[in-house]
Amino acid sequence: MFEYERSLPLGFKELSIIRKDGYTVRDLSYLSPLSGNVPAYLVVPNKEGKSFPAAVFLHPGQGDRTTFLSEAVDLASKGVISLLIDAPSMRKTPPQSLSQEHKLNLMVEEVVNIQGYIQTVVDLQRGIDLLSSLENVDSNRLAYVGHSLGATWGGVLAGVENRIKAYVLMAGLSNVSTWHKSSEHPLAELIRNKLTREQFNKFISEIELLDAVHYIKKAAPASLFFQFSRNDEFISKDQAHTFYDVASSPKEVAWYETDHLFKECHTAYKERMQWILRQLELHTK
Repeated sequence: MFEYERSLPLGFKELSIIRKDGYTVRDLSYLSPLSGNVPAYLVVPNKEGKSFPAAVFLHPGQGDRTTFLSEAVDLASKGVISLLIDAPSMRKTPPQSLSQEHKLNLMVEEVVNIQGYIQTVVDLQRGIDLLSSLENVDSNRLAYVGHSLGATWGGVLAGVENRIKAYVLMAGLSNVSTWHKSSEHPLAELIRNKLTREQFNKFISEIELLDAVHYIKKAAPASLFFQFSRNDEFISKDQAHTFYDVASSPKEVAWYETDHLFKECHTAYKERMQWILRQLELHTK
């Protein structure tokens, strides 16, 4: 499902450059092997050096490529290049003139779009192709950080991608199919109510093949760091424990007193940054 031709042109386009004290943000895009362009930021340290380790970030469903921009800037100060992409689901903006019912229908279509999930994983792999093509990137020191949507599909990525040595997975689903079948969250109930029984059963049969539990057990030798919230309105403790328990080693897990979006959770941020720097073999204080 996730195979593509890596010899295809990257289609790299640089749209703008913003230089700041200590780092540069490049607004760019590259071609998706499946469809369209992938909008991204490349955050680069303003330092001398032949090659830097790099990190790939994927935002939660409630965010976009700006979500982790401040963390990418902090990593740049430590000598890390970061690539932050928009997931396929964030590349479409419905017209404001649409009725609320029409917007809900479009949202349901996006949630059950299996091809969009496959493209998310492929676009991440293509982003790694892009990083590996840059002369200032040490392709032997790559990390990944994903939150919610980014962690769920990062768990899949870990089973099909062998170039990343460390993954941080924040509040991800181990079984998307189970969540859709049994979650009492309003979004899950909306999907079940909007689809016919036949449509829902077809969706479940397809999404089951993409459950992260099938892939995260194949992540080794990559290191895994799971971060979960004790007050998560999306991710049940069963989902979280299954994600960690099934995952290959080496692995670590930490729990925090915060919500699904990890708002104001400075401890999680600090531990995430320190873990990434250790995995990328950079000095930490």
